[in-house]
Amino acid sequence: MTALDAVRPADLRPSEIAARLGAPWLPVSDIIAFTAEIRGVETTIHHSAAVACCTVEERGFLHKAEATSVWGMERRHAGKLLEDALPHASPKIWEVWRDVDGNEYRELTTKETEAAKEKLAAIRRAFETWVWQDGHRAERLVRLYNDTCNNLVARELDGSHLRPPSTSTTISLRSHQKRVIWRIIAAGGTYIAHAIGSGKTFSMVAAVMEQKRLGLISKAMIAVPGHCLAQMAREFLMLYPTGRILVADETNFVKAKRQGNQREEIELWPRHVGRPVHPPDRGSCSRGGWR
Repeated sequence: MTALDAVRPADLRPSEIAARLGAPWLPVSDIIAFTAEIRGVETTIHHSAAVACCTVEERGFLHKAEATSVWGMERRHAGKLLEDALPHASPKIWEVWRDVDGNEYRELTTKETEAAKEKLAAIRRAFETWVWQDGHRAERLVRLYNDTCNNLVARELDGSHLRPPSTSTTISLRSHQKRVIWRIIAAGGTYIAHAIGSGKTFSMVAAVMEQKRLGLISKAMIAVPGHCLAQMAREFLMLYPTGRILVADETNFVKAKRQGNQREEIELWPRHVGRPVHPPDRGSCSRGGWR
């Protein structure tokens, strides 16, 4: 329990909580209180938590002028709109008629449906304002939300334990580089949104070599822009002086050398804009690229 307390998320404040009408964590009693205080209607709401279904008793709305003017309309009074709001449904108003043979037809009335949606939006806005106005109610709901719903913590990957073997003794990876290396190892596809000059190349190289050392990949291919091919190869060998890499340039990819090239561990391929690169199929490859 002590370890869980250390990583438990901090309590959220009312400004950080979205108390929307129909949210499953909100007690039905608060919705009934909102209906009584703001709309002047005493009603009953039946809630079935097992199927997430709410039913509003409409008798209190039938003879209220506000239910068909301020908070609703003739074709859909405030009680019906409240029943739409609780399951987050969208109101629809249909014209229904029968032909001479008794066949029933329905047509959606766009104008009245849009008017009903505007009334429903007004009800939702009124609730979101009302729910935090009372201090005791706000404190109770904040406690309820934090105890029942505030249970997610963003994953934090810490690569401080990494000590990549075979790297140059003159180069020390920084903490942000180790973090992104560990994220690539643990999560796979990663967007390295580091600033220019922060060591993205070393991060990619070390991530590839660590995945290979751990048996997560068998052979890696790194695709880079053509004009950066020599630079990438140079920096690769700066970090891993004993690494065996194949640089797909004009020197190494002449026809006479292609058979011997298959023995290398890492392939560096140029990536040309508008023309995809199709390397020869030599078994399992993990493909990475600059972001």
